Amino acid sequence: MVGIASPWDVVLWVMAFVAALLAAGWAHLRFWVKRLHLDMPYDVVERLRTMDGGTFELRRIGARTALEANDPPVLLVHGICANHRNQDIHPRYSLARFLADAGRDVWLLTLRSGLSRGQARGGRMGFDSMVRYDIPCAIRRVLEATGASSVDYVAFSMGGMLLYASLGRTVDPSAVRKAVLVGSPGRVIPPHRVPKLLGRVPRALFPRLPSRLAAQMLAFLSEWFTTPVHRMVLNPSNMARGITRTAMVDCVQDVPGELLADFIAWATSDGVVRIDGDDVLAGIRQAGQPALFIAGAGDRVAVASAVRAAYQAWGADTPAPDKRFLVLGRESGAAADYGHADLAMGVSLPTDLFPWIAAFLRR
Repeated sequence: MVGIASPWDVVLWVMAFVAALLAAGWAHLRFWVKRLHLDMPYDVVERLRTMDGGTFELRRIGARTALEANDPPVLLVHGICANHRNQDIHPRYSLARFLADAGRDVWLLTLRSGLSRGQARGGRMGFDSMVRYDIPCAIRRVLEATGASSVDYVAFSMGGMLLYASLGRTVDPSAVRKAVLVGSPGRVIPPHRVPKLLGRVPRALFPRLPSRLAAQMLAFLSEWFTTPVHRMVLNPSNMARGITRTAMVDCVQDVPGELLADFIAWATSDGVVRIDGDDVLAGIRQAGQPALFIAGAGDRVAVASAVRAAYQAWGADTPAPDKRFLVLGRESGAAADYGHADLAMGVSLPTDLFPWIAAFLRR
């Protein structure tokens, strides 16, 4: 006679199943992270604290091979949902190492939003906190370490938006000699409609977006087939084999709830990025630094018109602003119509974009 399982037996079986599932997931994660991780060496790695208790990191490469003593250091700043590997994903496709090989002293900033949960301790995690603390503190530290009077600021996506908000507000304009803004929108125009109701949700209720764990769990199959998510984030045909998987393991980070709330608020209103109620683009109308703006012809995250809004505002109230705007695509002679992520990791960047940036900073 077959006995009927008691409720406790069912609970124990469910608990055993869940435990086995978690163990399998942990083993899967450890295996693929170890297999797909690509280690990148740095001359210096520093972790610093800000006055509000936040944490950020700086990494330095190229200090020993800098050719021109008069060239200022280059500060590279990553985008949202990423860390410093955003612009240093692989030796062959790294803007950081391209500039270092050209003789520049290169510093990569990891914002507080780019640190993993265990590394980021203290401080608020919103956009304004990085404007008030991370950007000015990082620039001061680089100038202090190098003895330079200014930096060349080279940013991807949100990194450029932080400069729009910081310049003249928390960063002395004289501390930035030139600026290169790659896929950095002046307006938040989401690729898909965001329900306006989300904009009314209290900031405190926005959870941390666990994109790091999701990316690492799915990295192994990310190049097996192409999904609508691929096409929204990048141009799959413009990525070298293995780079998407490496990026998902080494670059993708969680999005803090406060930062997510900021972007949702801008996306569900008029798209205007504001600090203390002020449009950040109004603050760069007096910008006097030479600036190079790059947009991707196929970018759906930072569409060309959104990047152009920042380009048009830059130095608009000065007599003759020194600025350039380039849409990277087949019409401009590039190998492909660039999406968003491939503006930082694309297979043809060493010929399509990196020389442009190096020449602009050198001229």
